[in-house]
Amino acid sequence: MAGEEEMNVDQLKATLKSCNLNPKDADDFTEFEATLKKIQDILDNKDAPEDPDLEKKIDKVKEYVDFENLDVDNVRLKVTGNRTVINKKALEAEAEKEAKTMNQQSFMEQVERDANDRAEARAKCEYEAEMLRAQGNDAFRANKLEKAILLYGRAIEKIKDSAITYNNRALCYLRLRNFKRALQDCQHVVDKLQDSNLRAWLYKANAHKHLHQVEEYEASITKARERNPTQLAYIDKYIKQMEAEDN
Repeated sequence: MAGEEEMNVDQLKATLKSCNLNPKDADDFTEFEATLKKIQDILDNKDAPEDPDLEKKIDKVKEYVDFENLDVDNVRLKVTGNRTVINKKALEAEAEKEAKTMNQQSFMEQVERDANDRAEARAKCEYEAEMLRAQGNDAFRANKLEKAILLYGRAIEKIKDSAITYNNRALCYLRLRNFKRALQDCQHVVDKLQDSNLRAWLYKANAHKHLHQVEEYEASITKARERNPTQLAYIDKYIKQMEAEDN
């Protein structure tokens, strides 16, 4: 029995030390606990071994503990309270880390969803624009130029960066001799979409020629040659076509 008590005391000392408390308190605590047991035995009218210093120990216990205002819950929470705070901080740090990870993951997932949504919307618009442009081409071949212009315009509303559609509409304007509108479409292509676009430069030159804007006409032909040096034969052929149409 004595060996067990010594082991309990050693364990208590180790526990107090791990909690950054004074291990010496274990001896006082053991003595304090033994005295309380003797008091309880007396109150229960149990036989207890005589202890000449019992009265002094009882007084010491009374000094040590205010029995009238003793709050057992508070006594127990004195140590575990601090441990709870430590655990709470650790949990808060872990929760914050998980929240950041989730926020980053959610952000990346949202970016991916947005990119996919934009790609799907773009693909849908391109399909619809292609269908409208095909209908415009059919109208152009049938010499229904006004209808073709309308269809090309609707295609441009779907996809605003298609040089082909602008050029097709410009050609319709040229056929209708609406040279200023043809110039606008050609200028948009070379300024905003593709400054080397051969059809845009040649249609632009055609419009300037019919508006008797000689300098602008020659400048457009020069730009067409500079930006398309491998297409010089085609450019010369187009110029001859323009001259033949005027005669």
